[in-house]
Amino acid sequence: MLRKIHRWIGLALILPFALQGLTGLLLVVLPLMLAGRPAAPVAGPPMGAEAMIGAARAVAPTGTQPLRFDPARWPGDSAVVAFGPPGERHPEYEVMVDPSHAAVIRTHILPHGLRVLHNLHADLLLLPYGQYATGAMGILLSVMAITGLLLWWPHPALWASGKWRRTVLVSSRARGYRLWRETHISFGFWTLAVMLFLALSGAVLAFPFSRPLFGVQGGGVHPAQSRPHHPDRTPAIPGEQGLDAALAAVHTQMPDVVLMSAHLGGNPAEQSFNIVLPAYGPNRPATVRYDADAGTVRFTRDPARQRTGELTFMWLHTLHEAKLAGPAVIAGLWRTAVGIAGAALLYFSISGGVMWVLRRRGAATRKARVAAVPDPKRTA
Repeated sequence: MLRKIHRWIGLALILPFALQGLTGLLLVVLPLMLAGRPAAPVAGPPMGAEAMIGAARAVAPTGTQPLRFDPARWPGDSAVVAFGPPGERHPEYEVMVDPSHAAVIRTHILPHGLRVLHNLHADLLLLPYGQYATGAMGILLSVMAITGLLLWWPHPALWASGKWRRTVLVSSRARGYRLWRETHISFGFWTLAVMLFLALSGAVLAFPFSRPLFGVQGGGVHPAQSRPHHPDRTPAIPGEQGLDAALAAVHTQMPDVVLMSAHLGGNPAEQSFNIVLPAYGPNRPATVRYDADAGTVRFTRDPARQRTGELTFMWLHTLHEAKLAGPAVIAGLWRTAVGIAGAALLYFSISGGVMWVLRRRGAATRKARVAAVPDPKRTA
């Protein structure tokens, strides 16, 4: 029964699983191929953020506005101003700026295909029901992983003798169906833990009702983009106006924090800042806003006040998308493991389909051979 469950779930979802594996792999690999920030010679103290954004505006595409400002991470690094259509969360164009002179170094168009790949992976482009389909696939993939483990589980005698190790390696003499089967089993064994985590976390992240269950508010919308835009009532004020004063207030009132990014919007009231608190590190950033009237900085997302459900959901999201900010070695290893799991899921779909075809072909051949053998009773 377990074998039938494993086989028929895999065959029924062979194409969706292959698509999930391929898009997951590409989402890990393609960002690594994008050009990084260029170096900028240090020629004095950095200019203000508003000056850098103003220089970037001159080369930005028409109809876009600054959505995010990333300051230089260290001396000799460049700053980044990301642009996109008004009201959007995801940038489409990046401008690298020399902090010392507020001069444009390089521009970079963010591939639209990455956004399409992400949406295809998240909801199969079947909104509003695609998220439920993706969540269901995550549950069924978890069933596949568990049944695969149970089907592989060696006999106690193999455990005692240590020969079980041979079951997770591919024999050099394997050919044809045996090669496909041993490769399928071996790949499944070595990627089981990561695959099961990605399947379960993917199901949690996909289902729309998961956020309220974990106590997550806002539906994933960034605070800087959470206010509605009313072009007919909003004054025509650049979103970066007052940014220098806000950044100065953040550094003055929170001298130990590290600014990761400033999120902008259609007006200065939408500014918010992602910061790293020394007590929590880059994987648990905080979000603050600056109240210009009161002259105070207040938290809108404080790691110290995160509830268990919110923290769990945040870690599931960070690990599923392989977006660990550090340490660099662990982040790199985890990203590699997630990429291999995506390749494994693609391979499982291919190898499972090939094995099913070979089994059917072998069964048909054996049936034909039996039919070709003369019946002794009839010949007599």
